[in-house]
Amino acid sequence: MSEELVVKDNSIIIKAELDTQITTANAYPRDEMVSVKKAIDMACIDEETAAECFYALPRKDKDKNNILIEGESIRLAEIVRCTWKHMHTQTRVVEVAERYIVTEAVAWDLQNNNKHIASDRISIWFGEKNGKGGYRANNDMQIVLAKASQAKALRNAIFQVIPKGLVKVVAKAARKFSLGDAKPLVVKVTAAVNKLVKMGLIKEEMMTYFGHEKLEDFTEEDYASLIGIGTALKEKMIKPEDVFKTEENQPIEMSANEKINELLAGKDSPQVTETIDGVTGEVTEDKDLPY
Repeated sequence: MSEELVVKDNSIIIKAELDTQITTANAYPRDEMVSVKKAIDMACIDEETAAECFYALPRKDKDKNNILIEGESIRLAEIVRCTWKHMHTQTRVVEVAERYIVTEAVAWDLQNNNKHIASDRISIWFGEKNGKGGYRANNDMQIVLAKASQAKALRNAIFQVIPKGLVKVVAKAARKFSLGDAKPLVVKVTAAVNKLVKMGLIKEEMMTYFGHEKLEDFTEEDYASLIGIGTALKEKMIKPEDVFKTEENQPIEMSANEKINELLAGKDSPQVTETIDGVTGEVTEDKDLPY
């Protein structure tokens, strides 16, 4: 069988599959409110799952004031994709250059014919100092980095297709559920702080960052932020030693292994048509990236 015939046959198969999916989607349309309710039920199946649906990254603004950057995680994207129904998603590696890999993800709502493509770029060049030296990641490391970049691109694509207002409803429910049962707040705060200490954080730095002298001073909002910080650490969006830095973020030379721990922070994203937050990876508007 000739290569031309194989390509032609594959295109026919792909078109037939998509036509069938579109026909099915329109024959059995989703109920948006039911989809949201199912997403909430899945996100709130237990406190651990709910806590993984959002993250919080301590940062400093241009005036060196403490701020928390919060957002919806890839786990929440997976949940809403599942319950939204009639979704076609796909990721791929677009380019493997000398110093970076470009990936792409597509999310396609087959019922509404709403399709969004998101791109991401991740560096595979490490150890360079002052524009000199450095080395290229080996093949195994490139695969790891490419998969992480694809996951981030997919999250961005999904959150562009599913209405953000509905996503926010699920995220808010998950955040509330993650706060836990009727135990006294100080008990829950103590448990969260102790868990973060085991993950590598320093209790005194936490107290200073939130501006409290004792655990009894923590509010429910502070407790939710502690949970979000735990999620960010668990998903390796930030390293423990970088969470409560007192100085402004400065470029840091990292090894390939250290780079994996930072890649979800989105510091190596491509010049595409959308603005993507360099920390959260959230697409905001259509213009060149600010970094």
